[in-house]
Amino acid sequence: MTDFQGDLMFEQEIEGWATGEQAESIRNYSMDQLKKDVREMLKTVDCQSGIWIFGYGSLMWNPDVRYSKTDTGMLHGYHRRLCLRSTVYRGAPEQPGVVMGLAPEEHVMGGFFHSQENFSPDLLLLWDREMLAGTYLPKWVKIQKASESVDALTFIADPTHEDYLPPGDLKEIAMMVSRASGQRGTNLDYLRNTVEVLHQLELKDSGLETILDLATRKADLHRAE
Repeated sequence: MTDFQGDLMFEQEIEGWATGEQAESIRNYSMDQLKKDVREMLKTVDCQSGIWIFGYGSLMWNPDVRYSKTDTGMLHGYHRRLCLRSTVYRGAPEQPGVVMGLAPEEHVMGGFFHSQENFSPDLLLLWDREMLAGTYLPKWVKIQKASESVDALTFIADPTHEDYLPPGDLKEIAMMVSRASGQRGTNLDYLRNTVEVLHQLELKDSGLETILDLATRKADLHRAE
């Protein structure tokens, strides 16, 4: 285990990933609290040479972390689902979008990457990005790859959060995706990029592909109106 109490990287200021009044209105913590939480999380593992981070959505195509190697693997006990309402990154209060989280049961294939040494500033930015509204729970998990498993950090959807969406009709989810847009772009681009990177990794998620097809058709109809 590593003691990060003396890590000067944590003393530097970072620019928040999300900005503006809406982002600040849902911010779940101060930067001091963010740094404290990251320190505590890192104390539980040996990470002097870096850490593995497991991505199942936008982290696969926009990790925001410098990394030295990548791989694909399986996480048992969770599945990928569009289950978190977004009012900043991929939506707005008047037109919420929906982003991915890990929900219990089944299994999920995803991409994961090994961060470089001296990764603290990157991890702080990643923490600010994922933990903005408190919709995720950070967790160390076992990722199975080939004949071995590795410990990796990932972010699980918090089912007790007010923005958590229970399983619903795919057409309703597709409608949200087709209309919403936020600080980081359209909800449709978010979903399309995720499906495309899954294809590049030779992974398949038929549920996401169905929603993407429905959402693309609905977006085309919106534009034609």
